Amino acid sequence: MLDLIYVTDWILHSHDSEDRSDTQEYSNLFQKLMSYAKDMDCDDLIDFDKHLKKYSESFIFEAESPALAYIEKFEDDSFWDELISRLAQRDALTDQKVNNMHTIETEELFAAISKAEDKWSNEFERFGLSRIRLNKTQSDTVH
Repeated sequence: MLDLIYVTDWILHSHDSEDRSDTQEYSNLFQKLMSYAKDMDCDDLIDFDKHLKKYSESFIFEAESPALAYIEKFEDDSFWDELISRLAQRDALTDQKVNNMHTIETEELFAAISKAEDKWSNEFERFGLSRIRLNKTQSDTVH
């Protein structure tokens, strides 16, 4: 159960720098569930910060839980899927000589995206990112 809480909390909050009011109910539930760690004989997996008055996963949990491996695989798969999808959409629009997906017939768009996805999937499967380069002109500025 702690693994599920950890993965869910990570999905909701891993990219946030501040507390979110829209997920407060989930955070409260996670805290409540973690408060029962001692009752469930897994208090070595949960720490309580008296100053912050919050529960969190212990070093032991983070070292032994399979949740981190699941998250890592999810992130890796998501990265490649999203990269392929975005590049394919860009290339499909370029190939169809349109600036907006709404100005092209759906079947044409899907065929162009599918073709571009196959191209990028094969590229990344064979070479990873090793052949990816940023084309810059003199007026381009990278920040």
